[in-house]
Amino acid sequence: MARTEQTAPGGMRQSELGDRQATRSVAVLGTGTIGMRHLELLARVDGVSALAVPTRLERLPELAQAGLATAAGLDEAVGHGATLCVIATDPKRHLEDALAAMDRGLDVLVEKPLATTAHEAEQIARHARSSRRKLFVGCVLRFSASLNAVRQSLPKVGRLHAIRIECQSYLPDWRPSRPYHASYSARANEGGVLRDLIHEIDYAGWLFGWPTSVQARVKNLGRLGIEADEIAELMWETPSGALLSLCLDYLSRPSRRSLRAAGERGTIVWDGMSGTVTVGVAGAPVEELRSSQTRDEMFLAQTRAFLDACEGKLDFRLATADHGVKALAICDAARHASDEGRETSVERP
Repeated sequence: MARTEQTAPGGMRQSELGDRQATRSVAVLGTGTIGMRHLELLARVDGVSALAVPTRLERLPELAQAGLATAAGLDEAVGHGATLCVIATDPKRHLEDALAAMDRGLDVLVEKPLATTAHEAEQIARHARSSRRKLFVGCVLRFSASLNAVRQSLPKVGRLHAIRIECQSYLPDWRPSRPYHASYSARANEGGVLRDLIHEIDYAGWLFGWPTSVQARVKNLGRLGIEADEIAELMWETPSGALLSLCLDYLSRPSRRSLRAAGERGTIVWDGMSGTVTVGVAGAPVEELRSSQTRDEMFLAQTRAFLDACEGKLDFRLATADHGVKALAICDAARHASDEGRETSVERP
């Protein structure tokens, strides 16, 4: 028997409509380094198409030449079928861009930080609730296989009493082809180590619980000739009573990313550069775990989690809007604590 093709509204054949519905389209707003990474990774996911939406229209021919599907703005992206959006613009634009995406009916993943302040982040979160849009934050370290091995190993060392987290690197080495003075990292109103290295603040809250107050020293030492904070030391008490301290800086060589958690039965050490986890428990052989996960694999795991969450299947690792607000509230409290020279409450706007 011959197959009968039915015609859907608008003249599209039913079989074509089914194909169109099987493909989810994601607009990536911002085509800098991180935006291009998202576009590359989305291209690896079956059933997903990506649209590059640059903030500078003169980039459109270049992106098209690279073989990317493009849109001149979010309205055009929605017209091409986009239902999801990744915000990969500079932090000062996140508030405006996230609201614009949600107003167009898009569910959103905003690259970290969610905004430049907790107040702005709360505006985004509130808008997501009122518009019934899904909103997540790109805190990709939550998808690190080795950091998740730390999470799974924590019960082995018993009740924690001391946690030390460090993320130290040299800002001029981040993007050698681009003057670091021209990057958002250098600007006081949207960059600085607290916002730029917020991954550490986020995973500290995710793994050990969110603090109610914080002590901090946040400084620009004048070493790099930038306006933003170059180094920060934070300390707080976790909900379980452990003391957690955290160092972030733009000034150190070689780069270092690490976690040390000491408990009543032993200690866990994470080397985020090598992906190594060492678990030492009293009376037992030292256990060493090493992950071969690549950076792209980690980002791809987050990408898939975002896509699944927008279909109603939430991955516990995916940072929510609430987490994004909480992390920025810690940043804001740390600045106040440093300015006032005293412990400061972490307050949600």
